[in-house]
Amino acid sequence: MKIGTITLDNATIIENTISGLIVLFVSLLFTIIWWVIKNNYTTIIIWIKRQKLKFFPANFNIALSFEFEEGLNSGNYFEQIKKNLQKNINHTGLNKHIIIKDFSDIHKFSNKNEAESFRSRKNIDLIIWGDFSRDNLKANNEIVNEIKLYFTYGHPENKEKTIGKMLSLDLSSSLAQKNYCKIYDNNSFEDIKIISNNIFDISMFIIAYTLLLYGHVTKSLELFEKLYNDLLNRKDNFRKKVTPLLFFCYEILIVEYGLNKKNWKLGLNLCSKILKIDNNNFFALSNIAVSQYRLGLEKDAENSVDELLQLYPGNHVTEVNVAFFRILQKRYSNAFKHYRNIINSKETILTQDVIEFLGAEYDNKKEPAFLYGIGVLSFRFWDKKLALRYLSQFIEEASERDYKPMYRKAKEIILKINSLR
Repeated sequence: MKIGTITLDNATIIENTISGLIVLFVSLLFTIIWWVIKNNYTTIIIWIKRQKLKFFPANFNIALSFEFEEGLNSGNYFEQIKKNLQKNINHTGLNKHIIIKDFSDIHKFSNKNEAESFRSRKNIDLIIWGDFSRDNLKANNEIVNEIKLYFTYGHPENKEKTIGKMLSLDLSSSLAQKNYCKIYDNNSFEDIKIISNNIFDISMFIIAYTLLLYGHVTKSLELFEKLYNDLLNRKDNFRKKVTPLLFFCYEILIVEYGLNKKNWKLGLNLCSKILKIDNNNFFALSNIAVSQYRLGLEKDAENSVDELLQLYPGNHVTEVNVAFFRILQKRYSNAFKHYRNIINSKETILTQDVIEFLGAEYDNKKEPAFLYGIGVLSFRFWDKKLALRYLSQFIEEASERDYKPMYRKAKEIILKINSLR
């Protein structure tokens, strides 16, 4: 039993010794790791940042690179600007789409060629770079820091290199509206807020603009909408610079999805968004009536057309829309007058979608006046043979008594077309 006891004690001693060695080894290992981290902290952080640069898990990515004096005013100002910029992105709900990375300690740019080369290699949407003036400089006995800001971004280009020039010119005028770049020490909080907002506004404008040029209209619209609403809440007049491009995105989508793909609800929604900003907008008023009519909102459509007539009398799109609703109201003499205005106008272009629309309405309602509309518009803008076909069909189906002015004009045009054959 003693032997057994001695053997058990030896086993316990050996086990405890091994456990002690393991604890000592682990402790030593962590000590070494801590020492390595402590003495190489900056190197490790830079390495991690370089790895992050390879992976931007977002639709849009922004890199920052600034020269400043860490621990002094310029360093503190930069940290606050960066914080405010992220706050703006969060506030507008874009934090899931836009990622900002600061690489000021690993990449510096002395000119735009260096910045563009880096941007292109790393596939970054936008680099905001520059430097602060030296700390403790004074102007009028006040300590002031001035920031030099540069924006480097990618964009499509044509053979003539005109897109880049156009974009540069447009952005130059935008930057001119957002050129406040001085931070006075006794007003630093407000100055930093202004500069942070300016950087955010210009950054969103650049990304949205370039996305539009690349054909990503929906993504571009999302950014322009967020930027516009934020500017509106801040009562910032820079929104006037954003509005034309915002409307351009709306118009593209209204034509592509609202009209071409017959998504009338989307068309109505987008037109309404334009009219909320500009209640007299011609494009939106002329197109919202179509969507309203297709959705069965005929009274709303009539009201939109009447407003269009009041604001834009004589426009050929107005005349077409008004003539259509006058036919629905069986006011044929009034519809005739509006078609006559189109025939006598100097307009040279009218989309053939109008013919398709009137043709579909004729098939649905069997209203002969729609045949007259197709005929006179074809005669004025496109195909004389097509005009002859539809005007002849109108004569066959229409009553001269009910459609007197249209009937007479149709016969007159038919005679003219036949005389040219």
